[in-house]
Amino acid sequence: MLRLYIMRHAKSSWAIPGARDFDRELNEKGLEDLKKISKHIKKHNISPDLVLCSSATRTRQTLDSVVDAFEKTPEISYTEKLYSSGLSEYIEIINSVNNANSIMIIGHNPMCGSLATSLPGSGEAEQIEKIAYRYPTAALTTIDFETENWSTITKGNGILQNSLFPSEI
Repeated sequence: MLRLYIMRHAKSSWAIPGARDFDRELNEKGLEDLKKISKHIKKHNISPDLVLCSSATRTRQTLDSVVDAFEKTPEISYTEKLYSSGLSEYIEIINSVNNANSIMIIGHNPMCGSLATSLPGSGEAEQIEKIAYRYPTAALTTIDFETENWSTITKGNGILQNSLFPSEI
């Protein structure tokens, strides 16, 4: 069985005129939300083998804020593809993974929300409904797959285990 964690970056500052969106930093609310999520990660022993993180500033800061909560240090790979790609590219990135039983993706909306809603084919109805309508900043979703190979992951073949929003902690 494989496990995927999908995390949207935490709340960031508004764009500054003339500055690139890619370079936006987390704001105080985002940092506070990450303290809550980090406690949840630590309490539930969430420890991915591999973290695939967008190379944008706010996603890197999100990872920096939660990485110490992991039970063990994961392999980390930064990619700009998670900043500028669509749903099919996110799935291709997942499909290309080898030698990891659990992955965490830290990316952006609308792709994180789309990924969290399109991969599960089953799971608790309340959890599925919750993420169908919104996927807020610092949301964390867990999806399991009854397979041994990431290349077989497609829309609808996962089992939604949990989805957590910072406002629920």
